[in-house]
Amino acid sequence: MQNAVVDTNVLVRALLKPDSSDGIVVRRAFDDRLCIWYSERIIREFIRVLSYPRLEKYHITKERAEVFLELFITQGKIITPHITKLCRDLDDNEILGIALAAVATTNASIALVSADKDLLVLKGSVEGVRIMKPQEFLRETPIK
Repeated sequence: MQNAVVDTNVLVRALLKPDSSDGIVVRRAFDDRLCIWYSERIIREFIRVLSYPRLEKYHITKERAEVFLELFITQGKIITPHITKLCRDLDDNEILGIALAAVATTNASIALVSADKDLLVLKGSVEGVRIMKPQEFLRETPIK
């Protein structure tokens, strides 16, 4: 099974647009084809972002969000992030720390899937972490 860390921006877009690249990435986890590593802070951030007024136009029901989050939590693996200060946006250090902790736990490289420019700028500079956009992840990690 493949391993990845999925940034909150990808999770939110996966819920809003299930047929998008973001949705397909997360659906792999729901179908037991991908293990997504996460931290408690990612869950809290996801819940917080869903309350943004600009997302009201998507008419996401509380029940739909709860089912999505429950699937995400049960199919993923929670981990304590490593402390890092590599990102220019300090908030992004958490997601990178999750990826570094997953690398240490699995002894394998981990994909960090994000659309965040502050993370994408680190592409190729963090040992064991392949930082990529959802479309790149789908292209580079075909289902076997």
